[in-house]
This record gives sequence, C-alpha cells and structure tokens, in this order.
Amino acid sequence: MTAEKICIYPGCDRPAVPPHVLGGPQPSFCDLEEHNALTAHQERQRRAHDAASTPEESHG
Repeated sequence: MTAEKICIYPGCDRPAVPPHVLGGPQPSFCDLEEHNALTAHQERQRRAHDAASTPEESHG
C-alpha cells in the first residue's frame, strides 16, 4: 500500500484527488479549484520574494 499523496500547492496539506477511474497518473493537487500548476508557481514566487525582501533578525 502506498502513502496518501498530498497536494503540492505550497502550504496545503489536503489529499490530492484520486486517479481517474479510466487510468492515468494521480493528480498532484487537491480538489480546490485554485490549487493548480499556475497558482502554485505564483505562490512559490510570492513566498520567495517575501523571504528575500524580509530583513533577517539581528541576534544582538
């Protein structure tokens, strides 16, 4: 038995939708319409930009 596949959208921990009954690979995203390849890419870009523009805390 394989582990349940989780949605690859950043920050999502919902299960990915099951494979189609006629076959094919299991999708990588959950059933939320806004969780797709384009929006996942945009969210990763946004998070990278936010991380790059946030000053590091000083440990003084």
